[in-house]
Amino acid sequence: MEKRSKRFTERTRKLHRLLNILRQLDNRERLTPDSLAQSFDTTKRNIFRDINDLSDAGFAIAFDKSIGTYTFVDADFTLRDLDLTEDELLALLVGRQMTHGLGEHFEKAFASLLKKARKDTGVKTRGLAKRVEEVHQFWVDLDPMEGFDGIERQYNGIIDAMDKKRELEIIYESMQKQDETKRQIAPYGMLFSKGMWYVVALCHLRQEIRIFALDCIKGLTLTGRYYSIPTDFNLDSYLKPGWRMMRYGDPVEVVLRFSKEVARWIRRRKWHPEQVIEEKKDGSVLFKVRLQGTEEIKRWSYNWAPFCEIISPPELRRKAAEEVKGLAGLYLKKGKVRG
Repeated sequence: MEKRSKRFTERTRKLHRLLNILRQLDNRERLTPDSLAQSFDTTKRNIFRDINDLSDAGFAIAFDKSIGTYTFVDADFTLRDLDLTEDELLALLVGRQMTHGLGEHFEKAFASLLKKARKDTGVKTRGLAKRVEEVHQFWVDLDPMEGFDGIERQYNGIIDAMDKKRELEIIYESMQKQDETKRQIAPYGMLFSKGMWYVVALCHLRQEIRIFALDCIKGLTLTGRYYSIPTDFNLDSYLKPGWRMMRYGDPVEVVLRFSKEVARWIRRRKWHPEQVIEEKKDGSVLFKVRLQGTEEIKRWSYNWAPFCEIISPPELRRKAAEEVKGLAGLYLKKGKVRG
């Protein structure tokens, strides 16, 4: 009877140590074999056994020599319920509105994420999530993706190729020439712009990085050829020299003059990472930016007509003048507006 009582006491003490070790690990306290042995009035051998027992029970624990303490192997692991702040929940709601524009595939994924936020968090967060969803409404002005099901096979195929680091053979129909070419590409990243999905990839046919619209990919096959993305490649850096997506040719400085009627709208935001805005005495502004490729900024400048003038480069100014003249011809005939 005495032995049984002793064993029960030892097991109780051990359980107490195990629970307290987990609690202290969860609080990210500094724990060493010596400090734990002293804290629980036991031996270091018992502490080693406790750590092994906890690891065997599924709590992956290791001793981090760099900081001199036991830690959970997964730095993000916690025993506590996940409690989100109101700002974090608001970020989720904004994200939900944004994914609505990316297509049904992403909308469903985000709906699942919100469901988990409501279900798998603490009582505090569950109540707050319900209140935030009822009170706060958001609208994100993002051009929506229509008909994601039409490109879902291409999207999934490209994601699979990137995961496996294997190249794709695609049949691509050019929007401009309307011809089909067979290409082998190594996908580097995905891009969503103006309601459309694109893949940024190394094209072996052109021997350079190109951007391909997913709806123009008429067929794709996973090849057995492996690839690696260059360590110095960065999607943001690749896109920066262009105005939006298109980048080609030598860098050129583009200068636009915006009249005072719209100058304040131009000043109020960052249109390009490299932009320079110069204030003029008459209230107008000169907008300067160095780009590879001017087609997209030319189209963008038309949005501000008649309050935007292309100053340079000269060839861009001439091209715009020709197009504006052609546009006038659509509306005017022999000096009269068409009825």
